Amino acid sequence: MTMDDFRTWHWLETVIELRGLKPASERLHRTPSTISHAIKQLERRIGVTLVETRSRRIALTEAGAILLEHMRPLIRELEGLQGVVDQFRDTGVSVLRLAVDQVFPHDRLIRAMERFAATYPHTRIELFETVLGGGPAMFRDGEVGVYLGLEPVGDHVGAQVARIRFVPCAGPDHPLVERIEGSAGQSLTDGQLRQYRQVVLRDSHPEGSANAGWLGAAQRVTVDHIHTAVELIRSGLGFGWLPEHQVREEPDLVTLPVDEGLCPETAVRLFRQRNLKASPAHQCMMEALIATEPVR
Repeated sequence: MTMDDFRTWHWLETVIELRGLKPASERLHRTPSTISHAIKQLERRIGVTLVETRSRRIALTEAGAILLEHMRPLIRELEGLQGVVDQFRDTGVSVLRLAVDQVFPHDRLIRAMERFAATYPHTRIELFETVLGGGPAMFRDGEVGVYLGLEPVGDHVGAQVARIRFVPCAGPDHPLVERIEGSAGQSLTDGQLRQYRQVVLRDSHPEGSANAGWLGAAQRVTVDHIHTAVELIRSGLGFGWLPEHQVREEPDLVTLPVDEGLCPETAVRLFRQRNLKASPAHQCMMEALIATEPVR
């Protein structure tokens, strides 16, 4: 069966649905004679009479009704395929790849991806959750079209989408928490923090050696993902520096009081490859990431 045959089945379905060639021709933007001729050609090719005239109205024969019922799922699939073809023709993007630093709020990222998917339902999204230099490295190598994170990327100018403040935190049973409870809320010093095991995030750059949140603690546990860091900190294995918004969302984490100058705050910036500035799909993703509610 050819694509022309599938198109004719769709035309036949429309004729029966609208009860006539004329209303069907108006919806399909074809002349009644073109639709009628296509249906007759289909009948000749398959050797089955599909329609007949009853009381001056075109109707399905018994065989035509059975065959059309079997064809309907295929017609729907082809309509969906046409939507995919139309989107790819209009946007030129079948896969959108982006790298996002793990410190960016997860719920905000999800809302942006949902907004993008609603506009481009057939475009695949490949998300790379990176740490420190991992995202910029992928961006420089052309592996991703969009990068969202803390690190600069050469001479690219990124749009600021948030500012993130990092605070030290620990689980409720950690010795540091017991220490501040016995000191009437007195701030901890950098030296006091270094006495305890610290949980840090490993730089995801293939050649990177920097670790997010390492202030020089002799004992440390290095992990690849921020959610693992949260679980280890909650367990009491060590303390760590996490985004303030992340700590607020974790009822079992306790923010450790330190001097204000010890809590770094940094901008989160959004970058797009220069050759993708004319891409509607990438523009949509950029706008979705910018439009979501900022970190407070």
